[in-house]
Amino acid sequence: MPLVVLAFILLGTTGEVAAQGHKRVVQLTGFVTIGDSLYGVAGVNVYVPKTSRGAQTNAYGFFSVPVLTGDSVVFSAIGYKKQYLKVPKNYQSQSYSIIMQMQEDPTQLPEVQVFPWATERDFRDAVLAVKVPDDGMAIAMRNLDPKRLEELFSVTPMDGNANFRNWNMQNVQRQEQRNMFPTVSPFAIIQLLNMLKNGEFNKK
Repeated sequence: MPLVVLAFILLGTTGEVAAQGHKRVVQLTGFVTIGDSLYGVAGVNVYVPKTSRGAQTNAYGFFSVPVLTGDSVVFSAIGYKKQYLKVPKNYQSQSYSIIMQMQEDPTQLPEVQVFPWATERDFRDAVLAVKVPDDGMAIAMRNLDPKRLEELFSVTPMDGNANFRNWNMQNVQRQEQRNMFPTVSPFAIIQLLNMLKNGEFNKK
C-alpha cells in the first residue's frame, strides 16, 4: 500500500475521532405513553437515523438507548405519528430521562374490491346466469295453485294441532250421526214384531 494512501487513511480516522471527541455519550431512557394517558406503548422504535444506535420499548413502554449529544432521536410505531427528540449539544449529564407522548395516526387504507372470478368474462357469465327472483304476487299465485296445494297436503305430515283438530272433527261427526239415527233396543224391535203379528194394532 502506498505511503500516501496510508497517510490519508490515518488522517481521516484521526479527524473522525476528533469530531466524535466533541460529543459526549448520553444514556437516553424514558417512558412512551399514548397521548396524555399513563398507558405505555410497547414496540415503539427508538433510533438515531443513519446510525446503528436504537432500541424498542418493552411491554410497559420503557426504553434505554445510548446516544450522543446533538443527536436527533426518532420515535416511530405503526398507528402513531412519528415523534422527534433533539439531544442538546451542550448537555453535561451522563443520563437523559424523558416521557414521550405518542399521538395516534389512524390511516385509512384505499378500498380494495375482491371478486371471486378470475376474469371479467367469468364475472359476466356469472351475472347472466343469475336467476332473478319472482315478485311477491307471482310467488303467492304459485303457492295457491290447487295442484300445488294438493301435493303439499298429500306429503306434509300433520302436527299436534292438526291431529287434535282432526280428532275433534271426527268426534263431532260421530255425535251428529247418533242424533240422526237414534239407537233402538233389539228387544223393542222383537216386541214390535210380536204386536204386529198378533194384530194388536188392528184391534185398536
